[in-house]
Amino acid sequence: MRDIHRMSEKNAIKALRDLGLTEYEARVYTALTRLKAGIASEIHQISGIPRPAVYGALKRLVMRGIVEVQPSKPMRYRVTDPAAALERLKSSFMTDAEVALHALEEVYSAEGDRREEEMGIWVHQGAGRVYEKVMEVLSGAERDILIINPSLLENLRGLYNIFSHVNNAIRSALDRGVSIRSVSPEDTPSWDIPGIERRIYPWSEKGICALIPDKGYVLLVVSGEQAVMAITTGDALSRVYRDLGEALWRASVNTATDAPRMDQNTDGFKSKY
Repeated sequence: MRDIHRMSEKNAIKALRDLGLTEYEARVYTALTRLKAGIASEIHQISGIPRPAVYGALKRLVMRGIVEVQPSKPMRYRVTDPAAALERLKSSFMTDAEVALHALEEVYSAEGDRREEEMGIWVHQGAGRVYEKVMEVLSGAERDILIINPSLLENLRGLYNIFSHVNNAIRSALDRGVSIRSVSPEDTPSWDIPGIERRIYPWSEKGICALIPDKGYVLLVVSGEQAVMAITTGDALSRVYRDLGEALWRASVNTATDAPRMDQNTDGFKSKY
C-alpha cells in the first residue's frame, strides 16, 4: 500500500512538472495536498525539501493561485481544489506556450531571408510529410505552378488515400487565378483537369515529379518501390530548377504526335525534325 501511495505521489509530481511547475513547487504542492493544510515545517518534513526552499516554492504557488495562505503565526497554507488548480495550471501553461510561439515566429520571420538562402536541400520522408509539402506548394502559389510528370502524383493517389485531396487543391488554385502548367512524359488522360495547360516531352526517369511554383521552394517528389519522399530546395537551387523547368516547358509540345522521340541508343532525346 505504501508503494502504491509513493508511486501516486511520483506520478503527480511528474504531471505537475509537465504543466510548468519546478521540481520543488511540484513536491511542495503534492505534500500540501496530503496535509490539506499545514505550516512550512510540516511541508518540509513530508517533502524532504530544505525549509528555505519550501518558503520560496510556497510563495510562487500562492502567486499562481493554487495555494492559499492564512496570515497567522506561523503562517498556514492550504491547497485549492485540485480540479480548479489543474485548470488554472493548464490555462497558464497554454498562455505561456502561445507567448513563446509568438516570440519564436517573430524570430523565424526575421531570419527568414537568410535562412532560406542557406537551407540547401531538405528531405521529407513518408507519404504524410510528402502530402503536406505538396499541399503547401499548391496552396502557397500566387501566380503560377509548373508541374513536371504529374502522373506520379496520380499514382500516389492510388497508393495513399490522403493524396485523393490533391486534385481538389489543384482546382482551388485554378479558381483563385493561379496558372497551372504540366509537362508529362507521354500523352496520358491522367490529370486532365480543365484549366491546366498540358504539354508533352518524353524522358526515361518517371519516378520523380517536380512542383515548381512562382515563389518559395521547389518540391521534388521521389517515389520508389519501398518508399516515397520529398525534397525541398533553398533559394539558390530553386532558381536553378525554375530555369530548368522553363527550358523544359519551351522544349515540350502540345500533342503526342508533335513530341520529340527518344533516341533508343542514348540517354537524350532526338527531334524528329
